[in-house]
Amino acid sequence: MLYYPQLTTGAVSQFPITRTTNMRTVSNQLPSGYTIRMADTGLQKAQWRLRYSSLTDGERTSIENLFEASEGQLNTFTFLDPTDNLLMWSEDWTQAVWAADPLLQVTGGIADPNGGTDGMQLTNTAQTAQQIVQNTSGPSSYLYCYSVYVRSNVPETIQLVITATGQTSLTPINTGASWTRVLTSGSLSVQEDGIGFGIQVPAGAQVDAFGAQVEAQPEAGLYKKTIDLGGVYSNARFSSDVLSFTATAPDQNSCQVDVISSLN
Repeated sequence: MLYYPQLTTGAVSQFPITRTTNMRTVSNQLPSGYTIRMADTGLQKAQWRLRYSSLTDGERTSIENLFEASEGQLNTFTFLDPTDNLLMWSEDWTQAVWAADPLLQVTGGIADPNGGTDGMQLTNTAQTAQQIVQNTSGPSSYLYCYSVYVRSNVPETIQLVITATGQTSLTPINTGASWTRVLTSGSLSVQEDGIGFGIQVPAGAQVDAFGAQVEAQPEAGLYKKTIDLGGVYSNARFSSDVLSFTATAPDQNSCQVDVISSLN
């Protein structure tokens, strides 16, 4: 599978980044004079303009290699949106994209750190640790930052989970009565198509969670709520058959890359 490359900094892009979302509405006027309008979901698209400067020759080569492998606009690749949360349903962990172990009860409608009721309560009724994980189609070897807000009525030690076939990373986190945004950052050594993120709750513990977020970069950005669409685009492509670089100094390159993807 082809993936848009990360830079040596661990980020996908540099600033400034421009993202444009294109929608189309189909309008049909009836003989009676009434008008019916519907969204044309088949033509919903997102487009990113990525501007790079001071790229090393190695970073330039990684972008050129993807361009050649995808044959310009012809073939698709997976693009991790640098402006978005890579997870879906970041505040509703009862959705099917979140896979919970059998004895982990997931309850919504809990008070959240923003004063609402979008928090999730995780209750482990088992005598062993239980997990809830969401899998994404990002590459397992990329650098990610995974963050989530957590709290508990009594002190607990939970684990932040990053997992792929053949390897799992667990980061211990101490929780308390106040909401705290906790995070872990790193990459797995295995090369797999797909990676999961979640929480492991110890036996008999009850923990509140809110606002899970994953970004393909070393540190956490501002929290971005998602519902049925996250920032992983598996059918992205270059929007041009031309890719030009300017060498500004030895081992220093600049360019502009335009990427486009449908939203379905």
